[in-house]
Amino acid sequence: MRAIHMFVSLVLIASTIFAGCASTSTLSLEESEAAKSFEAPEDRGVVFLYRTGRALGAANAIEVQVNGQAAGGTGPGTFFRWDLKPGTHSFYSRTGESSATVAIDVEAGQVYFIQQDARLGLEQGRVTLREVDAATGQDAIKSMKMLVSAYVPE
Repeated sequence: MRAIHMFVSLVLIASTIFAGCASTSTLSLEESEAAKSFEAPEDRGVVFLYRTGRALGAANAIEVQVNGQAAGGTGPGTFFRWDLKPGTHSFYSRTGESSATVAIDVEAGQVYFIQQDARLGLEQGRVTLREVDAATGQDAIKSMKMLVSAYVPE
């Protein structure tokens, strides 16, 4: 009987650990590299949202929404790219312990970068979002993999 309790405990612990390690779908290396041209179309602005590769708080995928619609979840060292119509767009992330929102007034032909950071929390990670300059964003993204976004802009 004791062996059964121990086995059940191990299974529960393992499932808790691995449930937090949600996978994210990435694009091919070629598509990911092409997105790193950091050029915006003439009639749209480009927004990159990337997650740093920090070890603490890194196990869980962090939910991302664009304009209130689900985009997917980020893992360490990954990024999204959206080509958006000019106007104000909101970007939202959350964990079980915190949430963060950034609004950007997107202009045609411009490129914007949002850094998402995960930090250790009490039970789950804590998330922050902040807009960063082009040099910082480009430097961070050059070694990352691009994610497939569920959010498809108009």
